[in-house]
Amino acid sequence: MFSRRKVLLASAALLGSSWAAAATSRNLLQLRVDYTATSLIGTEERTMPGRLWRTPWALRHEGKQHGRSLTVIARLDRSLFWLVMADPRLAIETDLSALELPLDVLNGGGDMRQIREGRERANGLDTTRIRVERNAASGSNFTGHVWATDQGVIARVAGEGESRGRRGRTLMNFDDVQVGPLDPGLFEVPRGVQLVRVNAADLAALLEGMDAANQIGQRR
Repeated sequence: MFSRRKVLLASAALLGSSWAAAATSRNLLQLRVDYTATSLIGTEERTMPGRLWRTPWALRHEGKQHGRSLTVIARLDRSLFWLVMADPRLAIETDLSALELPLDVLNGGGDMRQIREGRERANGLDTTRIRVERNAASGSNFTGHVWATDQGVIARVAGEGESRGRRGRTLMNFDDVQVGPLDPGLFEVPRGVQLVRVNAADLAALLEGMDAANQIGQRR
């Protein structure tokens, strides 16, 4: 459940729409509204359903892995990330840099290209299909498509990328979109959970250790 690969890839998928606030003179993916949506992340063989709450400055996603609740909260305005678990009841807090995502694109950097390809209907929304390409100096890259409304609501993301020698495919679908103001409290750590703060460099080791401990417990 807590494997570094699963947690970081899922988080990367959720933040995919944020990556794509690209370094062009016109940002085709700038989010202008608050909204909620149901989500389906993964391939046909392995999917993770959930619920997304999104604003221009934050996101929250609730889902389950192996029957256990898992909540991701990201504050783009404060560069903070929380991974909230129901069992054990705790929240891991770290800087968004721990996710190794090109968040500099939010400020007009990141070398992400956007190419408008045309209008399409995607998951019940009228969208523009946008090809996105990024090749960073660090060697990481991502190529794919984003389907977004004129307000910046993401209906679908599909593509492939590589980071630090690991290659993977991203596939996200968002449905049942409801646009409207959201409670800012959704994007704070829930009350009554144990808060564990870790450095960005230590997050991977912590998640791998928890994953190993969980596997040992299952074998007993």
